[in-house]
Amino acid sequence: MKFTIRNQANISNKYLRFAKWKIRKLSKTYGNIIYSDIFVKKVSANPQLYAVTVRMGVPGPDIIVSAKSNNLNRLWSEISNKMKRQLRKYNAK
Repeated sequence: MKFTIRNQANISNKYLRFAKWKIRKLSKTYGNIIYSDIFVKKVSANPQLYAVTVRMGVPGPDIIVSAKSNNLNRLWSEISNKMKRQLRKYNAK
């Protein structure tokens, strides 16, 4: 699986490693993920607001999930849940 990460917010690598780990885990569970693109950017400086978009390449149309939050832990948790939900829908088809 190929990962492309665009970190425009200069967040810590631990969050990016967590995202890669989570996508690998979902790939083992649901299969069919060919590649993933992770886009991270800072929307505002005060208060700090981050936006993350994840595009997962699967056979057929790509799955795109995005979220915004000022808390990075909550943000990755929300993205993780959305990815899982979308992959379940994709496999049900």
